[in-house]
Amino acid sequence: MITKKLYQSDVYQKECDSRIVAISGCGTADDPVVLVLDETIFFPTGGGQPCDLGIIGGIRVADVYENDGIVYHILTCDTPPLFQLGDCVHSELDWERRFNHMQRHCGEHILSGIFFQECGGVNRGFHMGDDFMTIDIDVQDISWEDVLRIELLTNQVIWANVPVTTRYFAHREEAEKLPLRKALVIDEDISIVCVGSEDNPADCVACCGTHPNTSGQIGILKILKLENNKGMTRVYFKAGQEAFLDYRSKHRIITDLNLRYSSDDTSLMDKMRIQEEKNKSVRQELYILKNAFISCSVEEIVKEHSEDKKNTSARLPVIIKEYPYFSVNDLLSISKELLKELNHLFVLISPSDKTLILSSSGKDDCGRIVKDNAGVWNGKGGGNTDSARAMFPTMEDLNCFVTFIRQAFK
Repeated sequence: MITKKLYQSDVYQKECDSRIVAISGCGTADDPVVLVLDETIFFPTGGGQPCDLGIIGGIRVADVYENDGIVYHILTCDTPPLFQLGDCVHSELDWERRFNHMQRHCGEHILSGIFFQECGGVNRGFHMGDDFMTIDIDVQDISWEDVLRIELLTNQVIWANVPVTTRYFAHREEAEKLPLRKALVIDEDISIVCVGSEDNPADCVACCGTHPNTSGQIGILKILKLENNKGMTRVYFKAGQEAFLDYRSKHRIITDLNLRYSSDDTSLMDKMRIQEEKNKSVRQELYILKNAFISCSVEEIVKEHSEDKKNTSARLPVIIKEYPYFSVNDLLSISKELLKELNHLFVLISPSDKTLILSSSGKDDCGRIVKDNAGVWNGKGGGNTDSARAMFPTMEDLNCFVTFIRQAFK
């Protein structure tokens, strides 16, 4: 039995009473309860548009899909409800979700139609994601100036509040009399959505989705970015309430930035550039100072242990240094310089990161020392023969590992 789709006659119908004509499933994750109704207000996933959600018989709908004209409703329930064939059940639509989809899908129609009118680009792919929509226009290298013009023309159609109509045709011959943007790929049961007058529409194309009955209900459409995709241009955009919420979020960010930089919308970018130049200069000064400090630290250790170069014994003392003001990467730089001058086993500690760098000129295998022993004190890390690092959850654990090295390699 073909399901009667009530949304095709009244897209604004939010609830209805229907009879169950088929039921299956035991209510588990692998075998959910699935209902087929004689008529439904729920739009099934299709045409790039997600399905409607809502409630049937007091139970939430998890998914809706169509196969051979039959609409299937998957319910979210752990145990099968006390439904029987022939029962009358009440359905309620998640209207906010439905209207959001109507706004977004209709916005896509107008945008695709304007792209076709302005640059001959045909929409070859449509995706309605949770946070944005995309269309793939079969034209390469569309300039941003052209995109802004197309965006404005799209919004002008929205603000004109032109009618949006859906007509159904049993056969393609009648449907093809309309000024279609894309050639039909089906021969029967065809639905055509037209935005504006059929004599000069903003868009006219086959579509099975849901749309408002006037374009003004979309509100606004905003193009976000362009992307090359398989020889086409992928257009990212938002429409309807999601576009408004996106604007509100970005307005809040701009307001916060203006407060931070003591600016307004017209001077914000200039003030940010000035601050970035100041930050760049400060970073360069810090870089020079830090490198000088690293060189001094290396020279201090080399000077302190210069006599050790004359020592030909098998074992030189372990050099352990703690640097609260250096990062782990700084310690790596110090260890590399030290290995050029001395043949010790070095332990360089960063207390703020609870991390140490172990380095050696080759007499001791640093990676093996860390791998075999750091885990005893909850440490993690690794490395190679010349250099390794070990991270610890607490300084107490790190100090225990350092004590072990001092005793084991003295």
